[in-house]
Amino acid sequence: MTPLIQWQQWVVFAVIISVFALFLKGRWPVELVALLGCAVLLLTGILSPSQLLGSFSNPAPVTIGALFILSASLDRTGIIATMGGWFNRKAKGSERRALVMIMLIGTPVSAFVNNTPIVVILLPVLLAFCRNSGVKPSRLLMPLSFATILGGTCSMAGTSTNLLVDGIARSSGIPPFHLFAIAPLGIMFVLVGSVYLWLVAPKLLPQRDTLSTLLDTTFDRKYLLLAMVPIGSRFINSSPLSIIEGKSQTMRILEIRRKGKVLKEALFEIVLEEGDQLLIRTGKSGVAQLRQFSGLRMGLDSTDDGDDLAAIEEQEAVILEGMIGPNSRLRGRTLAGISFRSNYSTIVLAVHREGRNIMKSLDQLRLQFGDTLLVEGARDGIDRLKAERDFIALSEPAVREYRLKKSKLALTGMGLFVLLAMFDFKWIGLNAENLSTTGAAFLAAVFVVATGCLTPRQAYESIDWRILLLIVGMLSIGSAMSATGAAHTLATAVGDIFASFGPWVLLAVVYLMTNIMTEMISNNAVAVVMTPIAIQIADAADVSPIPLIVAVMFGASASFSTPIGYQTNTYVFGAGGYLFKDFVKVGLPLNILLWITATALIPVFWPFH
Repeated sequence: MTPLIQWQQWVVFAVIISVFALFLKGRWPVELVALLGCAVLLLTGILSPSQLLGSFSNPAPVTIGALFILSASLDRTGIIATMGGWFNRKAKGSERRALVMIMLIGTPVSAFVNNTPIVVILLPVLLAFCRNSGVKPSRLLMPLSFATILGGTCSMAGTSTNLLVDGIARSSGIPPFHLFAIAPLGIMFVLVGSVYLWLVAPKLLPQRDTLSTLLDTTFDRKYLLLAMVPIGSRFINSSPLSIIEGKSQTMRILEIRRKGKVLKEALFEIVLEEGDQLLIRTGKSGVAQLRQFSGLRMGLDSTDDGDDLAAIEEQEAVILEGMIGPNSRLRGRTLAGISFRSNYSTIVLAVHREGRNIMKSLDQLRLQFGDTLLVEGARDGIDRLKAERDFIALSEPAVREYRLKKSKLALTGMGLFVLLAMFDFKWIGLNAENLSTTGAAFLAAVFVVATGCLTPRQAYESIDWRILLLIVGMLSIGSAMSATGAAHTLATAVGDIFASFGPWVLLAVVYLMTNIMTEMISNNAVAVVMTPIAIQIADAADVSPIPLIVAVMFGASASFSTPIGYQTNTYVFGAGGYLFKDFVKVGLPLNILLWITATALIPVFWPFH
């Protein structure tokens, strides 16, 4: 091997290690990190522009984007919500019944639909069930995530990782996997996982309260009052903070309106003027204090004398528990930076993150995906927050308008996808190669948009562009690995260590390597790195690459031991009040069971020779 190639390989390895390290650190968006890795490889000449463009021609991004649209059509037409209603009727207040319902809904549906919207829809349903039945959310939310992950292993459409591995394998000349090619092992995963969730997990799952329950004893009942700065008030030309200074510690000013508009500036930057209106949140003692105030006219004391506050009455504040989703515009920003208080007429009481409740210096806290917020404020502000894109209301479901009349068309679109992806239609003149999973998903996505199950704008917004950019970035890095021989070098090193033990051990090692990395970083990123390595290992060991490719698919999908290994785990982490160690305690035994299952059964379904 020439020194130039060796130098290129070292650069590729350095880029991959740096990318994985930045993934773990979590300060930058994963898609940006992957694209920065591509940029370094382009600048060094290791990755050519044509190789970069080749990543866009891979079938995986198109297929995954189309499946996002199909999943959105089932959501927008109310099909998934209907399943949630069925859950409540059948669970009947029993934790064990609820667990059965989770497995009956989450597992089979996840074989066809992206599991993230299933978890998002069922989260408020499960939390409402827990409030009504007294069951702790921590007993059910982790099984919900695990059940949808298990269901996703039953078909190529169940998770983007399967499609991504298939796309990379195709580029290496390996025949494509059909829709249910991996179903035999996926069904075994579901059986093993379901028995584990039924018999073992309940003994390991914690009895833990959610954020709102933990804070119920901390926060007394609060009220909202509207006050006006009248003519000649002593507060004119002073700061709003001077009004609440020295008063009840629970008293907060939520917003200030001037001439009908909410002021966006921070409270300490505002100078009060005659006619300004203040929305104040306080407890019962604060209500009494405000009634005795001089310099403010309280809405609850107003009479019908023509002023703007005549119809204002004392209101009880509304408390909402909600979660920051991965595509929320609030993600990565501080509460002060987005004027949270004035934009939504609410205040954040606490934030639950990574097993702890944060209640101090909240204005400067930079929000992250998975943060659970406990907010309190006026009903109209709470409704505005619930309508915010990718803010998931947990304590009360967001009011949505479903296109119920289009539900049959959405189901038809999903059926169309399954039929076109499963069967050979050469007998009616169609090219079976063109109607692979990619073609079937594309045609079905066009169908649900054309029939009005969702608008073109909703279709566009349903696609998680972050995942697609991450995939394109990591595909480019994977191309550089193959082109420079870095994948071959790493595969040879693994082969030299384990080849003498036979192909079964190589299979177990590939699965384990993939699974361990998936618990720490994006499963899609791991799949891109491990697939070419698995193919090279198979080539060096003179065995079929199919068993090792399947090991990468399942190792990158079956992620249970950490809340960051799979997106649905991150969703339930804060909502269930879990600690990091809870996932290790409950998920690690399942990971080991499935590793043994995969190692034993993959060669049975896909022989080495």
